[in-house]
Amino acid sequence: MMVAIPAQAETIVARSGEHDGFSRLVMRLPDKTNWSLTQSGTTATLKIDRPEAVFDTAQVFNFIPRTRLQSFQQNGAGAPLRIQLGCECELKSYVQKDGYLVIDVRDGKPGQTYSSSSGVLPLGSLAGASGYRFDLTPGRIEQSRTELNLAAALASRAAIVGHSLREPQVQVAPEPQPVVTLPDPVTPLQTQVALDQEEATLPDVNLLLDLDETARAAAVNASEHRLLQQIGRATNQGLLDLVMTEVSDEQVPTMVAPLGIQDRPLNPLDHLSVTTAVDRDMGLMPLHDQGADEKLHCTRTKDLAVYNWGNELPFADQIGPLRSELFKEFDEIDLGAAISLAKTYLYFGFGAEARIVLAMLPPGAANTEVLTALAVLQDGGSLPITHPFAGQQGCDGDVAFWAAIADGAIKSNANAEAIQQTLARMPVHLRVHLGPKISTMFSEKGDEHMAASALRSIDRSGVEEVPDINLAQAAFADLTGDTETMADELKEEVAERTENAPRALMDLITLSFEERKALSPDLPDLIASYELESRDGELGAELRLTEVMALALTGQFQTAFEALENLSEQDGPIARVTAMEPLMTLLTERADDVTFLKYALIFAEQATPKEATPVAEMMTRRLLDLGFSEQAQSLLVKLALEPADETRRLMMAEAALGMDLPHRALVELMGLDGAEANKLRAEALWRNGEFDRAGEYLMVEQETDAAARGFWHSENLDAIEPGEGQFGQVAEVTAQLDVQVQEPDEMTPLAHARALVESSVGTRDSIEALLRGVARDPESSN
Repeated sequence: MMVAIPAQAETIVARSGEHDGFSRLVMRLPDKTNWSLTQSGTTATLKIDRPEAVFDTAQVFNFIPRTRLQSFQQNGAGAPLRIQLGCECELKSYVQKDGYLVIDVRDGKPGQTYSSSSGVLPLGSLAGASGYRFDLTPGRIEQSRTELNLAAALASRAAIVGHSLREPQVQVAPEPQPVVTLPDPVTPLQTQVALDQEEATLPDVNLLLDLDETARAAAVNASEHRLLQQIGRATNQGLLDLVMTEVSDEQVPTMVAPLGIQDRPLNPLDHLSVTTAVDRDMGLMPLHDQGADEKLHCTRTKDLAVYNWGNELPFADQIGPLRSELFKEFDEIDLGAAISLAKTYLYFGFGAEARIVLAMLPPGAANTEVLTALAVLQDGGSLPITHPFAGQQGCDGDVAFWAAIADGAIKSNANAEAIQQTLARMPVHLRVHLGPKISTMFSEKGDEHMAASALRSIDRSGVEEVPDINLAQAAFADLTGDTETMADELKEEVAERTENAPRALMDLITLSFEERKALSPDLPDLIASYELESRDGELGAELRLTEVMALALTGQFQTAFEALENLSEQDGPIARVTAMEPLMTLLTERADDVTFLKYALIFAEQATPKEATPVAEMMTRRLLDLGFSEQAQSLLVKLALEPADETRRLMMAEAALGMDLPHRALVELMGLDGAEANKLRAEALWRNGEFDRAGEYLMVEQETDAAARGFWHSENLDAIEPGEGQFGQVAEVTAQLDVQVQEPDEMTPLAHARALVESSVGTRDSIEALLRGVARDPESSN
């Protein structure tokens, strides 16, 4: 079946397994997903409330025959999955605690129909008891008083006052047992199984029988509805199970104890298998495959044990006999010989040869999909998202190792011990081939212990020339913070000119940028040559980005901007934004003023917000220092959608002052405190002519002389400390001048004239001393 998967589709991979008497489907549901499973005849429908969900059933029939299950169909993303059954089968379903939905397709009796909803299983009926499913209409009650008694016993045991019933408690065993309450976090089932010996007699049943037939039927129907709701929830969680046993060609419901103990006497009502949430979580569910030692969704280790598919004999001695047995009479392919030959190729690491052999097999041959995936991974290829090992890094056994290789990264739920043990079991040639990649992935995850363990496993092999070992050791050095060792390993890999040399060179240049280290002048030319070779390949875009960074590191800014234009044309605006950050960072930090302004002024006007965001603050600081306030403000405006930042607001106020906009500067400084904010606020107030307020802010910052100057301009001489700084002396002289210019009183005309002359001379001398003592202020020269 082919399904068109949209760009944002959420793929749910279905896996399968064949067991005695039933076939099993297992799929991982997204978190907090509601689902329902319904059956009508030989057709079942699985629905989940995810509009983007796509079911991947391509692997199902690799492990099971098309007997109980025949086909699957989904019309599109979010549509229900329609399951076509090949028999009159019974569906049983439950959800494990880790979110895996398990659907069992069990053999049923001919002519028997099943219907389920939201995972609820059919309850069936007791043999010979047609009214057991609480069919308590008045006619039925008249026909069978015994059935009414049974229904009433299940419905309620409480006394009825005023025709009202309390919630029923169900007796499931005759002997006394402790009360088990299922915890909320484990399951939504809100039911309590009470097995109290004192309540086993149900003495209140006769009270229900005293009602008229209509009231009895209504009461029992309400209890039936509540009881079935709880049974449905329990079945949905795998806590209740219906077991059908053949007795004299009839299906009779029987009780299965949670722990498999079935030798005790059975109660007639014990037709359900009851399992507590604790039993379920501890793996004590009454499943028919209790002997299984692996998770249901995990690929078996024996299907992946590459280290067991060969021996120490020479390659030719093992391959030759298998090749001779490949074809039988009439040139027919021997299936067993072909599988053995492919496995031997995989043991020796020949993935391409193994795929050629597997391609000769007919479609649907056993285990070919898994073997093909192993062959691709051994050759360093990549698998689609829905590969055979998807979602299995948390499994025990070898599948965790191959799932990590296929995913290209160690996931948070990965079984690190299983991955490491599988690597240690590999033959030497596969260990040195795959070990560096495992070590690198552990280093990238931040697991120093496992990364070092993988490197030690490679060292114990005794092989001197190990491919990719330099990259693995560089990644480990990066994890431990040893940048010198990392640089040495990368340089060695580049010098060896291996297939990993371009990747090592890009990592080396990136490290030089992060550490702000000098770069060899010939490396930009080397990266350009690799870019020419891989222009249209997978590494092309990354090499072009690294080339821009390398040119900037060596100070070739003009060539770097030319390379940036080439990158923009070939890789688009997103790649341009990524390359712009290191280029403009290095331009701001290392370029001379002329070179910086040549590109920064254009960038300030033409850059998009995405381009400006990473470098706007550092570029604004340098533009303000160079006196380009308008361009600095233009750059800061591009960050309008970014969260408020105190540093950015201070620079915006500084830019406003540079453009002689003191009122705007005061607006930007509203709510800000600190020395820099007070100084900028004082400058803005000064330009507004509010010298007194400016002096107050300067006094807060202990700028006493500047504050005295402000107070002197505002003629607030009382606020100036006498003799405090230069303008303290100015204030004293000013006060003296005020006294000297006053005309003398009550003097004769001649004495008055003499006093005026002396006052004039003294005033002139004081003014001359004042002008000599006060430095000329450039800002007050106007």
